[in-house]
Amino acid sequence: MCGIFGVINFDSKPVDKQKVLTARDVIAHRGPDDAGIFISEEGNVSLAHRRLSILDLSPAGHQPMFSDDKRYVIVYNGEIYNYRFLRKEMEADGISFNSTTDTEVILKLFIKDGWKFLNKLRGMFAFAIWDNQLKRLYAARDRFGIKPFYFLHSNDQFIFSSELKAIKNYKKNLTVSIQALDSFLKTGSVPAPLTIYEETQSLLPGKYLETDLKGQTRSYPYWSFANLLKDFGAEEKKYDEAAKKAIKSSLLETVKLHCVSDVEVGAFLSGGIDSSAIVSLMRQAGQEKIKTISVTFPGNKLDESKYSNLAAKKYETDHFEYRLQEKELLDDFEKIIEAMDQPTIDGINTYFVSKAAASFGLKVVLSGLGGDELFGGYPSFINIPKYQRIKSLPFAKQLMKATGFLLNGRLPAKAIEYFNDPDTPNAEYKLIRGLFTYEELNSLGWNQSSIHPISHPELVEGTLSPLQYVSMMESCVYMRNQLLRDSDVFSMAHSLELRVPFVDHLLYSAVLPYLDGGFDRKFPKKILVDGTQDLPDEIVHRPKQGFTFPFADWIRSGEIKNLINDSVSSSKMKEYFNQSALLNLQKGFEENKIHWSRIWAIWVLNSYL
Repeated sequence: MCGIFGVINFDSKPVDKQKVLTARDVIAHRGPDDAGIFISEEGNVSLAHRRLSILDLSPAGHQPMFSDDKRYVIVYNGEIYNYRFLRKEMEADGISFNSTTDTEVILKLFIKDGWKFLNKLRGMFAFAIWDNQLKRLYAARDRFGIKPFYFLHSNDQFIFSSELKAIKNYKKNLTVSIQALDSFLKTGSVPAPLTIYEETQSLLPGKYLETDLKGQTRSYPYWSFANLLKDFGAEEKKYDEAAKKAIKSSLLETVKLHCVSDVEVGAFLSGGIDSSAIVSLMRQAGQEKIKTISVTFPGNKLDESKYSNLAAKKYETDHFEYRLQEKELLDDFEKIIEAMDQPTIDGINTYFVSKAAASFGLKVVLSGLGGDELFGGYPSFINIPKYQRIKSLPFAKQLMKATGFLLNGRLPAKAIEYFNDPDTPNAEYKLIRGLFTYEELNSLGWNQSSIHPISHPELVEGTLSPLQYVSMMESCVYMRNQLLRDSDVFSMAHSLELRVPFVDHLLYSAVLPYLDGGFDRKFPKKILVDGTQDLPDEIVHRPKQGFTFPFADWIRSGEIKNLINDSVSSSKMKEYFNQSALLNLQKGFEENKIHWSRIWAIWVLNSYL
C-alpha cells in the first residue's frame, strides 16, 4: 500500500522538483518505507511515490518503476491478489520479471494487453502510467473504489494524488466547494466525483482515464455494478445446498487471496458476525498464526469485548485489546481532522482501531467491511422493500401526503419529506441514509441547496430484485462514498494496509443471485453464516450492533462538549447558518431528540469552513 502523486505541465514548463517532493511527502504516512521520483527528460512530467512494503520487501519493488525498455513508468497504490496467477500466465508467454511485485505485473500486463487487462485484475488499486514515447498518461481505479485517485485538471496542468492534501500543498489556494458541503450535509460524506475543493475531482470507481500534453483528458468505464448482472443474469436463483457450497468456496477463495503478503496479516475483530467470519475463514484458509485487534470501552454499554474475546478464544488468535478512553479522542481531535482529508461523519472508529493495530506491530489487516452490504445485514434490507410495497398499495401515496401535512412538526423531518414526495428517485433509500433534509437545512439558514446526491446514483441496466437493489444502493452510495474512503484515509494515517475480502467483484457475483432466496429477516446474514459454518451461536444471534464508538456519551460531556459548543458559535458558522437554529439543534441533541451524527457533522463542517 502506498501513496502516489504526479504533475504534468501542458505548457512545457519544467516541474518544480522540490515542490513535487514536498507534496509527495505530505502523504508520507501512506508509505514510510521508501520514496522515489521520476522527472521526464523534457522536465514537464513528474511521478512520485511513497512506499509501504508489503510484497517484495527488497529494493526491486522501488517505485516509480520502469519497463525494461524505459518507455513506460508506473506509480501504483494497492494490492492485486491474483498477481501470481497472472504472472505465471505471462511467464508462459515468455515474459520475464525483475521483481516479485504486483506492480511489475500491472505494468507488463498493460504493455501486453492494453486497457482490457483491467478485467483480469482482482484487488484494490489506483495507478498512473506515463508513456515516454506517446507522451500520454494512463490512470485507473479499482471497481468498487477501495483505493482513491484524485486529480486536478486545469488549462495548463494535470495533478493527481492518493489524497487531496498533497494536491492542495502543491497548488496552494483551492476553493472549498459549496456543492460538496451541501452534499455532505445531506448524506454525511462527499460523493464522488465531487470533492471538498471545486478545482479537484475523484476518478469514479471502475473507470480509467487518459491525458496528453495538449490537455485532452477523457475517462472511460471498464466496469460497473451493471456488469454483475451480466455475470449472473437478472434471474434469482434457488438457495439450496449447491448454492451454499458454491458460496462457501467463493468465501474461502477471496479470504485466502487477501492473505497474500510478505509480512504478517492480522484482522480486526469486534465480535460481530462479519469480523468473526473473516477470522474463521482465515483459519479455514490455512492461516496458522493470526493476530487480532479490538477496541474496547470498559464499563460502557457499547463495549463488545465479551464477543471479541469469545471469537478470539474459539479461533485461537493472538488477541490484543486496545482500551480507548474519552481523553484519547480529545487528544487526537486535530490529527483526526487532518487525516480525514474530506468531511465525513464516520470513520473515527477505523482511525482508532488502525492506531491500535499499528501499535501492536501490524502492517496489514483484514476487515469485515462490506459484509452488511453484500449479505443483507442492514435494517434497510427489511425496511426499503417494505416501504416500497406499502407505497404501491392503492391510495397509499395520497394517504402519505395527507399524513405528512397533518403531522408536520410531530414526525421526524425525514419521514415528513418522504411522505410529501414518495416518488422522488430512491426515496426510500434517502429516508434511511439521508442526514439533513431540505427543510431542515432551510430552517438552519443553509440556502446553498443543490440536487440531492442520493437522487441520482449510478444507473444499473436490467432488472434487480428488491434486495439486490438495496445491495446496489448500499454498495454504490454508502460503502463507496463513506466506508471505503474513510477506511483508506484513517488506516493509512497509521501506515496500515486495510484489506476488505468481502468487497470482491467475484464474491458479489457468487452471492447476489441467491440474496433474496437465502435472506431471512429473523436470521441476520444467514448466507454468510451458512458459508462460514462454524460461527458461535452467541455471536450469530446477538443483537445487531454496528462497529460503533460511544460518541454520543462523550459529546454530551466534558471538554468535547465545550469544543462542539464553540464550533456551533464560531464566526464561520454564523456566516452560513442561523445561530438560534443551530443552538436549537444542540439542545435537541442534549435532550436525546437528535442523533449525535448531526452535531458531529456541524463540528466537522466548521473545521473545513
